[in-house]
Amino acid sequence: MKELNELQKLEIKKSELLADLMATNTVMEELWRYHPDNPKKKDVTKEYNILKDIISDIEVELLELTK
Repeated sequence: MKELNELQKLEIKKSELLADLMATNTVMEELWRYHPDNPKKKDVTKEYNILKDIISDIEVELLELTK
């Protein structure tokens, strides 16, 4: 297998860091939806209950498909 040269190693590292930066930014944006300083913040309890309902609906659909 061919060894990577220094430029290739730097490009790989740069790509990894950019991916990490984008992922971190995505998490921060999601957290901002619930942050106390956000004047339009979402209610965590309400959102959690919506997700529970969605899970329940999906489980019902899956059960119907397996009948």
